[in-house]
Amino acid sequence: MTLLTFSLLFFNMGAQEGYYNSTAGKTLKWVIHDGSGDLFGYCHETLESLKGDMKDARISYSYRFYDSDNESVTGNRPFDFDVTIEGGKTKAYVNNVAKAVQSGDYMPVGDLSSIPANIKVGDNLPSTEIKVKVLTVFTATNSYNNRSVTARETIEVPAGQFDCFLLEDDEFFTGSGPFHVKTWVAKGVGIVKQIIYKKDGSVNQTFELIK
Repeated sequence: MTLLTFSLLFFNMGAQEGYYNSTAGKTLKWVIHDGSGDLFGYCHETLESLKGDMKDARISYSYRFYDSDNESVTGNRPFDFDVTIEGGKTKAYVNNVAKAVQSGDYMPVGDLSSIPANIKVGDNLPSTEIKVKVLTVFTATNSYNNRSVTARETIEVPAGQFDCFLLEDDEFFTGSGPFHVKTWVAKGVGIVKQIIYKKDGSVNQTFELIK
């Protein structure tokens, strides 16, 4: 994958609990394996702040990425980016281009902002897209299509057992893709497990929640 394939975990304040981490200061940690099953690295995501609701919101995240030797990928300071939702449309803003490029293969993908709180197996979800702005220029569009809820399963990962819905979709990022993505999400948690497949059907990466 390449630059800016973010998993944007958005939050509907005051609404029914959804499939995301809605706690400011809480950190989610994933272990990443490559297509051969070998350890690739780790992703730590912290929700720094949230203001507003799903129609008009400002959200700040910080990320830390580590390689298979547990060495920092982007230096001592976390990689930060901000998200806005305006009129129900999502946009992501990145200020450090170098760190964004370095982080491209260390972040789970998808758009959890449009997943209803009351999903059930068999549901088809609407196609969505996220516009990405680097500095002052919109440079990328992330598209999410053919989205469906295909199963409800109990998933065991290093962080424990979770009651999950399996979401499947086809994702395309400017300059990268398409990918077929399977994502297991748990209410109040977010992404528990994710498998990203290349166009030829082979596995590109796997993410599993460890904390």
